[in-house]
Amino acid sequence: MSRPQRILLLGGGHARPPLLKRLSALGRAGHKTTLLSPAPQVWAEAVPALLAGRIDPATARLDAGALARDAGIGFIDDAVLGLDLKAGLVHRHEGEPVPFDLLSIAPDAGTRPLPGTQGHARCFATRPLSRLLDLRSALEARFEQHPGRVVALTIAGGGVEAVRIALSIINLAALLGGHVAVTLLMRGLILTELPGPAGVKLAEILSTHGAILIEKAPVARVEGNEAVLVNGDRIAFDLFLNATGGAGPAWLKTSGLDVDANGRLHCDAKLFVGGLEHVLAGGEAVSPEGGRHPGWGTLGYNLTAMANDLVPRRASARKPPLFFDLGNGEALAAWGRRWMLGRTALWALRWAEGRWLL
Repeated sequence: MSRPQRILLLGGGHARPPLLKRLSALGRAGHKTTLLSPAPQVWAEAVPALLAGRIDPATARLDAGALARDAGIGFIDDAVLGLDLKAGLVHRHEGEPVPFDLLSIAPDAGTRPLPGTQGHARCFATRPLSRLLDLRSALEARFEQHPGRVVALTIAGGGVEAVRIALSIINLAALLGGHVAVTLLMRGLILTELPGPAGVKLAEILSTHGAILIEKAPVARVEGNEAVLVNGDRIAFDLFLNATGGAGPAWLKTSGLDVDANGRLHCDAKLFVGGLEHVLAGGEAVSPEGGRHPGWGTLGYNLTAMANDLVPRRASARKPPLFFDLGNGEALAAWGRRWMLGRTALWALRWAEGRWLL
């Protein structure tokens, strides 16, 4: 691939300054690099601070086009309809298909659908991230319109994201003088991704703030303003959040790509898709073999390697640290079987966020 390549970055996951900075070198090497994504994006790392009320929602919004142009990368403000891998074309909602020689897929993930939540004015989801901005706005409106009234927030999910959002919203209510009663309905047990003692500690913190944690209580659907459990029990709510896990966009499957049960794209240990040597993928809508981490460092390195006739590398099998901003001046950090809770963890989180912004 020594000749100049048309390199297409597909999806808003690429809108990260360190990744775009690395890929900007492709243009200086004679390649044409273009990002195709809707321009409005949300800074994922800022979501906990946003929901906790420590930053203004406007500061969590990103302009993918401006980020791309700052890195000397072309930009197309559009969403994907599908791929034609044989022809090397990406079909989009507006305008002509976009050709490519090398393709990097990092699509915006969705949330696993729950029956009854689509189009429901009181139901929100963790993806796209803009829906969490909408949830914060709905909470603020209720705190202002009905001071003193408790807002019943039901969250379907008991994983890292569900608990992190619950803690952030509890802090938001305290900051604004509002009152929120959080109920978490889980398919299995709470926080199985964390070391056991760390999960227990976070569950204790939630309980201290009055949250109700119900394990082995999966939500089957939403009817009216009630979450209906698989066993038939009903939980009434004022607001509902679907935090049951990520799912890939529908166009991955309809384009004939290999996806798992949640629509996430399968790829090999080097992040190549379906054995194709000109298509890579990364981010939260991707499921690499062997449980490897579809991180941005590997994606950026391998895309650059392919464009410059270098050897790509395998993604790491080690998961990066997990951080929980508790919204009270402390955070929890967990890596492997180790964890710590306190201001040091919050400092480490702030350092990681700063690195993201470089």
